[in-house]
Amino acid sequence: MAATGNNYAEALFMLAREENLIDEFYKDLKFVEDVFKDSPEYLQFLATPSIPKSERTTALAAAFEGKVNTHILSFLQLMCEQSKAEQFFESASEFYRLREWASGTAVAVVKTAVELTDTQKTELTKALEKRTGKKIMLNCVIDSTVIGGIAVELDGQLLDGSVKSNLKRAREVISV
Repeated sequence: MAATGNNYAEALFMLAREENLIDEFYKDLKFVEDVFKDSPEYLQFLATPSIPKSERTTALAAAFEGKVNTHILSFLQLMCEQSKAEQFFESASEFYRLREWASGTAVAVVKTAVELTDTQKTELTKALEKRTGKKIMLNCVIDSTVIGGIAVELDGQLLDGSVKSNLKRAREVISV
């Protein structure tokens, strides 16, 4: 992500922290994210330089005023005014990451070929919490390309113990 998007997210997070509104900002950003995902043409409209900025910011107010915190609306309008609307998703993701960091929580995306049992999930959570020192929330995904084993993405790192990955490494060793 561009450093600019990080700067917007960091500034918004600092404001949320000062105002003790981190969870409210999080919910509002999720709401806006859902709107933009459901109507990608709306975000495209906000990022179109040929449309006057005043028209785009007025459209944001019409869409979100009274539905999100005024600081979130101002954040969206500022991104639009600065021609950064297309970086909304990246900025929102950075805000979510900062929220997790501040709460001492991390989300682990776990990919397996088959559903993990509750016991396996509990054991994996404990192991990851011990490794990171953070409270772990698992996001389990069934992915048939994993073949077997497990792949975990956590804090930007990939811990890959999948059969697919092991086969790939074996092929690389054999082909040398």
